[in-house]
Amino acid sequence: MQPHLVHMTDFENAINSLELSLFKAIESQSTDDDKRSLLACQLATRLLRRPYTYLEIGSYLGGSIQPHLLDPACERIFSIDKRPESQPDERGLAYTYRNNSTARMLEILSAVAPTEKIKTVDGSTSEIDPSVIDRPVDVCFIDGEHTDGAVVADFNFCCKVLADSGAIIFHDATITYNGIDRCIKLLNESGVSYRAYSLPSIVFVIEINSFPLHQNPAVLDLLTNNYKSYIFSLQETDYYRRFAQKAPFRLYRKLLAKWQGKNVFD
Repeated sequence: MQPHLVHMTDFENAINSLELSLFKAIESQSTDDDKRSLLACQLATRLLRRPYTYLEIGSYLGGSIQPHLLDPACERIFSIDKRPESQPDERGLAYTYRNNSTARMLEILSAVAPTEKIKTVDGSTSEIDPSVIDRPVDVCFIDGEHTDGAVVADFNFCCKVLADSGAIIFHDATITYNGIDRCIKLLNESGVSYRAYSLPSIVFVIEINSFPLHQNPAVLDLLTNNYKSYIFSLQETDYYRRFAQKAPFRLYRKLLAKWQGKNVFD
C-alpha cells in the first residue's frame, strides 16, 4: 500500500487554498474548475456544519470522494453506485466503465487515507431503501447515470436522506439540465425553500432551506464570476449548432422561416 498522499496536518492549508492536489491521487472525470467548485462547497460545508456527512451517487473510482476522505471534519461518507459495465446517457451513447467495482474503489482510496468512514451501497436509488443511510446527510453529490430520469430519482432520494437543511450538488449539468429543471419544479411545487445556482465548469448547486454555501467567500467568488460556467455550457453545445448549420438543415430552416414569416419584421 502506498503511504497516504496528504497528511492531515497539511489538509487545512490545502482546503483553504482550494488546492487541486487534494484530487491528485485518483483520476477524476472533472475539469480543474469543477474541482475548485467542489472544494469551495466542501470548505463552506465544513464551516457551516462540523462534523458533516457526505453522500455521493456515482463514485466509480472514488475521485470525488478523496477530498472528503481526507477531511477530519467529514465524519461519514456514503457512496451509492449501481456499478454497471455501461449505462445510458442523454447524449445518445452508452458509456462503458471498465472494472467498475466497489472493491476496486476502496482499494484505490485506501492509498489516500483509511476508508473506515465510508459506507458503500451497490444499487440504484430508485431501488434502495433510504433507511440504509443511517444518519442525516449534509451535502449530496449526484454524478451517477447521466439521464434526466435518473437525476430526478437521485434527487428524490437525496431529499429523503438530507438533513433539515443541506445542499444537493449536481455534476455534468450541461447534460442533465432538463432533469435538474424538473428537480427545481418539484421544489417549487412542494413549497420547499431553496437557492439554486451554477458554478464553473458544469457544477449545479441547490441549497435546501437555510444552508448558505453561497455566503462563503470561496463560493461567492466563483458564483460572481460564473461567466465560466455560462460560456462553458454554450461551448459544450456548439457542436449541435455547427451541425444544424450544415447546408440541408440551413435550407430547411430558410424555407420554413419564409413560409411562416418568422424573418419578416414590419
